[in-house]
Amino acid sequence: MTEDEKGEQCKDVYAHAGLALYWGQCLEKSLENFLTLHARASGECVMLAELDALEERVEAQTLGRLLADTRKRVRFEKGAEELLVTALERRNFLAHHFFKKRAEDFMSRAGRDQMIAELDEICERFRRADVVASVICKALQKVLAFRMS
Repeated sequence: MTEDEKGEQCKDVYAHAGLALYWGQCLEKSLENFLTLHARASGECVMLAELDALEERVEAQTLGRLLADTRKRVRFEKGAEELLVTALERRNFLAHHFFKKRAEDFMSRAGRDQMIAELDEICERFRRADVVASVICKALQKVLAFRMS
């Protein structure tokens, strides 16, 4: 493998990590949206200033806190709950340990290929978890739209 090929493969690892982090943040944003919509639908926040303050608070929360707050309002089926739990675990691993734990793998072509495959799996898990979060958001949006009509 030439140095240029090695450099391109390294860039691919980073690109896949970036995409996985993107989908992790999409999941976070969907949960933030759900909590904001829920506050509106439940009457917890009615004034714009209250919604703005709530939005600021939820945007500062970790994914774990967002999930805990969402679980107080929604009971997920077993498969969806397991997906969300593993998404949280994988997100924390990706953000805090992935490159440290895979430093040796990063030194070889086969190791980088393995890292890319793992990142693709993490990305897919986040994407699927975001679908779950998006579904509960859409359900609340329908409730709010019905109330406003």
